[in-house]
Amino acid sequence: MIKKVLLVSACSLLTLSGYACYANIADNPFLLKIASRGLADTIPHKDVMDVVKAAIHASNSFNEQAVADLYTPNAVVADDEPPYSWNGPTAGIQWINAVERAVKENRIRKFKAEIEQPSIYQQTNDNVYVVVPVTYTGDLPGGDPFSVRGAFTFVLRQINNKWLIKSQVWMREKGL
Repeated sequence: MIKKVLLVSACSLLTLSGYACYANIADNPFLLKIASRGLADTIPHKDVMDVVKAAIHASNSFNEQAVADLYTPNAVVADDEPPYSWNGPTAGIQWINAVERAVKENRIRKFKAEIEQPSIYQQTNDNVYVVVPVTYTGDLPGGDPFSVRGAFTFVLRQINNKWLIKSQVWMREKGL
């Protein structure tokens, strides 16, 4: 008898959790309670993605000014270019300089980042975690194509009503 009660209870919970996955948050007290805790997987907010896109697109043209005000005072940026990490409010500028140096050393022309739809996006009231797939393309000397696919993982913090990058990490697809 106890096994039947547990089985029925477990099936009921699975049914309810399946409903919760597809229901509108406003119509579901369970989801409303979770959302009120301040953590929910959501569609990326435009103001957050504007910061992320600005940082990634700045690497196309090596535009230091585009990233000058995008990072927190204690930001950390990590990439597969030496010296591999940069810290502080100028971390983004230092990263852009390292990307530019690598592109020039490898004589890559038409260097461009193509951003895909974020694969993970989680947000609380003043924090964001987002994973953005990116493909860098260009032309190598002799006309051979250059292409590297990977993803950036960003953590952003809201400081004085402005989203700033706390951490930014690049991982090549081959690294997975």
